[in-house]
Amino acid sequence: MNNVSLPAKLFMWIVLCALIPMVLLTAFYFNVFRTEFLQQGKSHLSYQADKKVKEIESYIDECLADALMLSRALATESVLHKLTPLYRKQTTQSPAYLAQEAKLRPFLNRFQRRGYYDIFIISPAGEIIFSLEHGADFATNIFHGDYADSGLNKVAVRAKNFLQASVSPFEYYGPSFAASAFIAAPVMRDGQFMGVVALQINTDIIQRVTLDVSGSMQSQEVVVASLADDVYSFQAEVKYDESIIIGKELPLASVPKPLHKAMNGERGISIERDYRNVEVIAATRYIPSMNWGLVMKEDLAEAMAVFDHLMWVVVATVLLVVMVVMMVAVWLGRSVAKPLKLMTLATQAMSQGKMDLRVDLPEDVQGFTELAQLAVCFNEMGRSLKHAQRALSQQVDARTHELKMEILLRQNNEVALAESYKDLDFTTHNLQVAQDQLIESEKMASLGSLVAGISHEINTPLGIAVTSTSLFKDSLAGLHKNHRDNTLTVNVFKEGLEDLGNILSLIESNLARTVTLVKNFKQVAVDQTNIHKSKFYLYDLVESLLSSLHPETKKYPVDIQNRVNKEVIMDSYSGDFYQLLTNLILNAMIHGFEGKTSGVLILSATMANHELSLSVKDNGNGIASENVSQLFEPFYTTKRGKGGSGLGLSIVHNIVKQKLQGRIRVESKLGEGTEFIITCPDSC
Repeated sequence: MNNVSLPAKLFMWIVLCALIPMVLLTAFYFNVFRTEFLQQGKSHLSYQADKKVKEIESYIDECLADALMLSRALATESVLHKLTPLYRKQTTQSPAYLAQEAKLRPFLNRFQRRGYYDIFIISPAGEIIFSLEHGADFATNIFHGDYADSGLNKVAVRAKNFLQASVSPFEYYGPSFAASAFIAAPVMRDGQFMGVVALQINTDIIQRVTLDVSGSMQSQEVVVASLADDVYSFQAEVKYDESIIIGKELPLASVPKPLHKAMNGERGISIERDYRNVEVIAATRYIPSMNWGLVMKEDLAEAMAVFDHLMWVVVATVLLVVMVVMMVAVWLGRSVAKPLKLMTLATQAMSQGKMDLRVDLPEDVQGFTELAQLAVCFNEMGRSLKHAQRALSQQVDARTHELKMEILLRQNNEVALAESYKDLDFTTHNLQVAQDQLIESEKMASLGSLVAGISHEINTPLGIAVTSTSLFKDSLAGLHKNHRDNTLTVNVFKEGLEDLGNILSLIESNLARTVTLVKNFKQVAVDQTNIHKSKFYLYDLVESLLSSLHPETKKYPVDIQNRVNKEVIMDSYSGDFYQLLTNLILNAMIHGFEGKTSGVLILSATMANHELSLSVKDNGNGIASENVSQLFEPFYTTKRGKGGSGLGLSIVHNIVKQKLQGRIRVESKLGEGTEFIITCPDSC
């Protein structure tokens, strides 16, 4: 965008801020209008569908009323009484039958003129004893004859068995060579069934009802169909497919979706595809009296034609407005950009030292007050810049001199700072060396304290052994003296031997104690200086350590318990474990039980998933919460000036983290005790 010219930017901003919102709003409102327009069309079509259903229902009700009226008429009863005895089961009837029929015809002809194709009188046995048309069905048995599977049979059987009037759907009927529907009602007198009267309706009347569409849409059409098991049949002619035959059973798989909804009793209106596979607005209704599904539809394209025409008018208008706005934007951009371009050229010239230039606006843009004021200000700025240039040149010279002096001073400071850095590095190195020496001294001091304690412990049994040796010599010399003086009796000899045995036992026990102390100390000393990995039982290591530390720990009233699992085997550095356990135990002795008359220190360890969990827990004084976070810092101690160096726990932390690749944490409550928990791999 930085390389785009001002007219182009102005044009783009007008398009973004004006045209695009206008187009989006137009599209939004058009979409809303289209939805509303389509909804109104659906509502109108739904109203017409309801009206058409009422027309068909009204016509069927009239037919049922006619059938009931005929069934109750005395003339119908007279037909049954007079023609039944004269009727013969053959097409040609007797002259007496024909004479009697001629007298009865005028009454029934009046009903035929209402639009019925034929009128039947059926005996209780199912014999068609009267027919106005005398078609092929006359003089046949509707219950068992050739037309027992027709619609006439269905309504006649229903009238006989259920004594109620009913209507059959349209289906092809052979005698009339066309699709027909039948309405039948029972003839009853004094509660006795006398026969059936039936009216035959051809498709002409239903066709007039369904095709009488009062809407303005040319594509508007009413489609009526009936559903039976896995087939369906059209009950009226359709407008656009002459191959469809009324009453012909068709497979249900081919039924159009809206017609299927209507036949299944779904009432609604939606956009679907009809039997032509054309998208239509279809209102679906169900006519229960005829078991029909009715679909009133119109082509979606025709219904939306007015909207589409209006849309194109609006689109053309919007495009015209867009073109006008673009032309105005281009003119406006060029008018604004021309003086700015002149000022840009003048600025470029000023940057090259030409301060005497002026900007004169063209006549076609002098009408813009702001641009004229900008040109005046620009010219004044040029004059001011010329004066400022001179003053700035003088200031630059003065400042250049100051900078040279400042640079020289900084160079001198940098040399001094470099020397200071060298001194600081040397001091830091010396401090690190001193810290390492202090840590090593702490380790050696721990070992020295251990040596001093062991020396004291060894001195006691060795002193007893030396004294016992002197006693042994004195007793042995007495025996020799008694032997020389011939005063050695059996009793004296036995007593001398018994004394010598006791002295030897005393010497043996004290020398054994000395050997044990030396052996444990030797093992501790070797392990503490061992830098190689080895496998060891942690329980045995703790036992050996406690034995070596006994001269030191016995000074404190603390019961030290070894609860380490005897099955825990480590493949690690035993010297590191000696060092960290020594520091933790002595740290607890010195700090944890100060002022205590008794206490318990428990060492426990378990192994799970090749990870050791080692705990050193006491019930001593505990640690203040503000000191816990500083425990592992080098040189931190609460015994400053009382022999504490502050390196014991720091060494423990370094061993756990660096050598054992583990973690150490502290849990402590003041007055309740402290627990150090170490976790590390079993092989590290």
